[in-house]
Formats: sequence, C-alpha cells, structure tokens
Amino acid sequence: MQPASPPLGDSPKTLERARWLWPAVWLGVFSLAALALQLHARVPWDADTAYHVAVARLIREHGILQAFPWTPYSWLSDHYADKELAFHLLFVPLTSLEWKAAAQLVGTVLGAMLLWTLYLVLRSMGARLPGAWALLALASSGYFLMRLGLVRPHLASVTLAMVVAWAAARRRLWPLGAAGALYPFFYVAWHQALILAVLAELAQLLCGRRPSWRPLAAVSAGSSLGVLLHPNFPNIVRFAWIENVEILFLTAWSKKEGFELGTEFSSLVSDPPGLLAYGALPLALALASLVVGWNRRKQSPAPLAFGLSALAYGVMTLGSARFVEYLSPFCVIGLAVGLGTRAPRWLPPALAGSALAFTALFGLRPLSDMSRRAEDFPPQVAQRLQALIPGGEQVFTCNWLTTGEMMLALPDRRFVVALDPVLFWKKDPALYRRWFELVRSPPPRPSTVVREQFGARFVLCESQLPAYRPFIAAMAHDPDAKAELVSDLWVLFELSP
Repeated sequence: MQPASPPLGDSPKTLERARWLWPAVWLGVFSLAALALQLHARVPWDADTAYHVAVARLIREHGILQAFPWTPYSWLSDHYADKELAFHLLFVPLTSLEWKAAAQLVGTVLGAMLLWTLYLVLRSMGARLPGAWALLALASSGYFLMRLGLVRPHLASVTLAMVVAWAAARRRLWPLGAAGALYPFFYVAWHQALILAVLAELAQLLCGRRPSWRPLAAVSAGSSLGVLLHPNFPNIVRFAWIENVEILFLTAWSKKEGFELGTEFSSLVSDPPGLLAYGALPLALALASLVVGWNRRKQSPAPLAFGLSALAYGVMTLGSARFVEYLSPFCVIGLAVGLGTRAPRWLPPALAGSALAFTALFGLRPLSDMSRRAEDFPPQVAQRLQALIPGGEQVFTCNWLTTGEMMLALPDRRFVVALDPVLFWKKDPALYRRWFELVRSPPPRPSTVVREQFGARFVLCESQLPAYRPFIAAMAHDPDAKAELVSDLWVLFELSP
C-alpha cells in the first residue's frame, strides 16, 4: 500500500509559485495604473519630458554628451553634466518612435516599478495586505497621482530612495551600496541616499540601540563610486550643488526676484485649499507613522526610520508641493510596517477606500489639468517653422519652459536656454537680466538688442501669454522685424540683416 501523497499546498513547487503569485498579480495591477495615468494625458503634461526625449536623440546621434552647444547661453553649454544619464539612456532605443509614445512607454515602466517597489518593501517588512497599503499611497493625494503620471527622472529617484531606506533600516550593506552607486546616474539629488541612511541610524539611536558606521560607509562608498564613474565627472558634482542649493534654496525657496521656475516649486503653506486637498492625508499619515514608530521603538527601529524620513519629506512638501512624490510612499511604509500584523485586515482596505473617496471629491484637479494639455507644436506648425528657420540658426525665445519641445520640433537649431533659467544666470548674470527685462519691458526697437547681444536672426515667442504681449507688440512695430508665422500659440519674427 503506497503512502498517501502530501497535500498539494505542501509541494515545494506550489509554495514557490504561491510566493511569486501575488507579487506578479500586483505588478500587473500597478502596470495598468501607470499606463492609465499615461494615457490620461494625450500630451505629456510636463514640458521637461520633451527636453529629456530631445537629449536622448542627441545621445543617439552624438554619443555621451560632454557639451551642450544647442543652448549657448546656458552654463551647460561648456560645463555639461547629464544629471539623468540613465533615464535618458532608457529613451535611446525608443527614439525612432513618435516622442509622445516613447514617453508614455518609459513613464509606464518607471511608474509601475515605483509602485511595485513600494509593494515589495511593504511585503518584505511584514506589512499585512501590502497591496492595499500601496493603493493607499496611490490614493493619498491627487498631486502624487499627477507627479506619478509625469515622465521625469524623479520616478527612478523615489524608487531608489525606498530601496535605500529599506536597506539602511535592515542594514543590508550590499543593496545599500548598489542603490547609492546608481543614484548619480538617475537623479541630481543623489545625496538623499546618505541622508536616509543617517535617519535610519538616528532611529537606531532613539530606539536605544548602538548606531553603526557600516551603513553610512556603504552608501557613501557607493555614491562616491557612482559619481566618479559618471562620464561627466566632475561637472556632475558642480551641477548637483547648483540644482540643490542655488536653485532650490537660494532661488525658489528664497523667492529670488527675476526668476520664474514653474509651479512645482510653489509652497503648499501659501495655498491653504491646496494644502487641504493635496497634502492633508499624506501629512496626517506621516504623523501617524511617526507616532506608531515611536511606540514600537523597543521592538524594531525600522518603522521609526521610515517615520523620520516621512517627517523630513513632509517638511519639504510644505515648502514645495513636488516633494509629495516621496512623502506619500514613505508615510504609508512607516505606518504599515509599524502596525505590522497587529493591523486588522479591514484597516488597509478601509484606509485606501477612504483616501480614494477624499481624493475623488477634493483632489482631482491636477489630473483634470493633465488631460487638457494640447500639443505646443502640432505637425503643421513644426513643418512650417522648419521651413522658415534654417538648421544651425540661433533662435531667441521669450521663455525657457518649452525649449525641449522646440528642440524636438526644430532639431539642429540653437536656443537661449533650457532646463532652468538659473543656468543662464549662472553663465552670464548681466545678460540674463537683459533677457528677462527685454521680453517684459522692451525698448521701441528690440530687434537691435536681439541681434547684437544674442546673435539671433529669429524670434519665437508664445503669443498667448500676457507677460510677453508688450514684447510681441514692440517687435510687430519694429521696422527691422517681419512676422513670418502667427498661430494660436506662437509668433515667429525674422530680423533683417
């Protein structure tokens, strides 16, 4: 008589399949969510996306870039550093596609990876129903949803930040060093890895345990290796200082006059309705995670480490709404890991459902705005501009926000500045101020300044923006300027020799 077969559930192969079944299911769910966000916006909401695609096309044509002559008045023209090199390399195999399709594909992959990493961190740290907790982060803020739908390198940065925080809390030195080494290739704020490791060791200290130098050494060694191996070293270090100190602290947060940096740097504190709609839930979850982590400090320092990180990101979110992209995942991880298996099974779905209802009622404006963006350079306009502006020409522009789309519509032309106006000011403060004042308070014949100080024969300006109407009017009355194209969005002037 043969012995009875073991139950199917005890089969090693079945157990192994079951171990990966739910992660695979949730990867599919997150991929669909990321794809839905990409398809929701017919045109990428953020103008920087076009710049990233344009850089990828330049890498395909010229190899790894060491200079950026396409914006000669930018600090990057002769001090180039690709602070998102790995992100741009993801686009290189897709440059033959239409640029919006390439952006949607990369955005879907990176968005899904962010949410899946959130799920895996929750799962590995013992959170009950990690998929429901991940959905809570997704529904916690309409601004987080909008930022998740942008095709920008912060998607990779948030993913790496979660890996760093997990590895630091667990003191997993090899993953910590590897994530630190990858950071300089994906994002300019690669110093985040060290800060997160410091917060993890601070949590160890607050929990009555002895801090260790090894995690800090691992992440420092990894980040240093990544910086040294970057093909744009040492400019990548100088660029990191400009972005994180001169732009964020000394320009955006100090409200320096003469600079327009876009709405992503806007403070939630100065917008009480926005603070309530987009920041109330993640900030409340961050405080809850900190309380739970403190209460559980005798059992484990990991919840407190994430709680401290969530608190830090919460403070930064109050200064600039863009940091909610870090706050939402970190506050959920801190709360979920702190509660652990003590959380009743109904709690994660109940919180996720409540957050979804709140965001649906009060926080969907960012998503609504995303769906309304139209293409700045429709094919017929781009073709007309290509026929009017010869290759190699310098084009004077009133703005910097849409330079990336100009680079796609008008390849092989040169523009004033891209990516950030501070980079123009960094290279030539006097000329930057001349440019800023010229397009807002023009002299009677602005073509002389454009031609002699900026070396441009063509002027391309947004016709629908009120700030530039005095300049456009002055150009229209300038006898040395001729309007070659006037559309709903653009006006192009050609200057006489």
